[in-house]
Amino acid sequence: MAVLLAVGGVLAVASMRTGGRRPPRRWTVVGLWFCCALAGVGTFGFVMNVVMLVFAGEVDDGPVFAVQLLCAVGTVLFAGAALAFQRGTAGACALCGRVHAQTGTMKVAPPPAPAPRAVRRAAWVGTLAFLPYIYWKSTWALGGSFAGVTADEAVAEFKRNGASELVLTLERYGLDFTTLSALLGIFLLMGLTHSWGQVFPRWAPGLTGRRVPRWLPLTPAWLGTMTLAPYGVIAGIGYLLPPVLGLADLPDVGLTTGWNGWLIAACGLGAFGPYGIALGIAAWSYQRRTRPLCVTSSEPAVAAEDLDGADGDVAAPVHGAGR
Repeated sequence: MAVLLAVGGVLAVASMRTGGRRPPRRWTVVGLWFCCALAGVGTFGFVMNVVMLVFAGEVDDGPVFAVQLLCAVGTVLFAGAALAFQRGTAGACALCGRVHAQTGTMKVAPPPAPAPRAVRRAAWVGTLAFLPYIYWKSTWALGGSFAGVTADEAVAEFKRNGASELVLTLERYGLDFTTLSALLGIFLLMGLTHSWGQVFPRWAPGLTGRRVPRWLPLTPAWLGTMTLAPYGVIAGIGYLLPPVLGLADLPDVGLTTGWNGWLIAACGLGAFGPYGIALGIAAWSYQRRTRPLCVTSSEPAVAAEDLDGADGDVAAPVHGAGR
């Protein structure tokens, strides 16, 4: 993997050359996007480690986390190199990536718009998939019993696994940190599919009416997609199906024992897979809907408009045909 990424780095540098011999365009484009995907694979588990770092103050493996962080940075850089090369060799505008007669001089944000109905439905599927997970964790946090395991046993298991005092304190007060993370994930999914995810609404004091920076929701969205989608789908198929088909024994590790343990695993893996896929669909739609439009110097200036709409659904108008 390191060798392939090193070759990709050479391709990225070669793609910047304006003269002399360069690799064929197709090889460069395919190579850069392949390395982007490969670096994305290397981020697997990054989001989970970030959540653990925030709530527990540590990660399972420091060097592995460092590699995941480097791969996340590499994913962004390879994608940027690939897009720049594609635009430069296709005669497209460097600002917006579209082909038009005049070179663009500035970018403006398109009017806010909700996601298409199919994308919103996918988002609701991803949200509903988390409900069993939130119910299970909240039941433990509130002192109840789920799948034959009591809240005290769950807290004791957290403690045996080295959970921080912050995590244990939250659990004692009925606040499970993974449930809080799931709620934040649902909030992100809703923001990606609604117009208030593009312009801060009234319930964001101090920011109302301002454009939401694209990187703010897209960064956690793509990282979450690359982590949760493969984890949920692959682990779900490899871990949940074999016991059902009689090809493997039921789990017998810690709290995950027998069919009760299988149910606990199903609530987790059954949430991460659908949510990760829905998050990827929503992120792709958001990225396309918020793609900046290009304005040329010969066009009139963009008029300033009051963005404080009823629910943040109003944006400054976009002028010009160079889009």
